Amino acid sequence: MKETFTSLGITKELSDALKEQHINTPTTVQKQAIPAALKGRDLLVQAQTGTGKTLAFLLPVLQRIKKDTAGEQALIIAPTRELAEQIAAVAASLTPATGADILSLIGGKTIENQLQKLLCRPQVVIGTPGRLLDHCRRNSLRLGGARYVVVDEADQMLAAGFLEEVDELIGMTPKKRQLLFFSATIPQKVRGLAKKHMEQPLSLALAKGKRSLSKTLNSAST
Repeated sequence: MKETFTSLGITKELSDALKEQHINTPTTVQKQAIPAALKGRDLLVQAQTGTGKTLAFLLPVLQRIKKDTAGEQALIIAPTRELAEQIAAVAASLTPATGADILSLIGGKTIENQLQKLLCRPQVVIGTPGRLLDHCRRNSLRLGGARYVVVDEADQMLAAGFLEEVDELIGMTPKKRQLLFFSATIPQKVRGLAKKHMEQPLSLALAKGKRSLSKTLNSAST
C-alpha cells in the first residue's frame, strides 16, 4: 500500500495543508525519520539537500508542540541566514494547520525588532547560532522549556566553525528533550557532539545517489 503522510502518523490537518501545496507523497527520508521522531527518538540523519529533510523534522516538531502553551518549545538551528529563513517560511506555510507561533532569529536583522517579538514568547524559534546565543545571553531567549531541538546541516556548522556555539545552545536546553541532527555528511566531530547530547539515537543514512535509507539502531559513536 502506498504510504502517505497520514499513514506515517501526521495529523489530517497537517496532511491536508501539505496537499494544498501539492505535496502528497512522502520522500524516503520522511518515511524513515517522521515515525521515529513522532515517537520521541533522538535522530542522527545523513541526507543530502533536496531529499525532503526539512519536512522530515518540521512535521513531527510542529505536531508535537503544545499549541495552547506559550514559550519556546522548539529550537531549530541552521548554519546560514538563508537556510534559517527558508525553514521559517516552510514552517509558516503550515501555521494554519498547527496554530504554532514561529519566529526567525538571524543576523542582519535589527535586534530591537526581534526583542519585541520575543516578548510574545514564540513556540518555535529558528535561527543561526550567533544570533540565538546573543539573545540567550540577553535573557530574551529562554531555552529551559525547549523540548525539541533540531540541528540542520550539522556538517556545515562544523565547516563554519559554529560547532562550539551549537554545543552551548544545546546545553541550555533541558536534559530530557528530543534532539535531531540532519547532515549531508557525518564528520567525527559531529558524531562526537551527537554522542555527547543524545540518548540512544537512531542513525539513518540515505545513501549518496540513492533513494533508500539504511536504518541502524546503533549509537552515534558507531
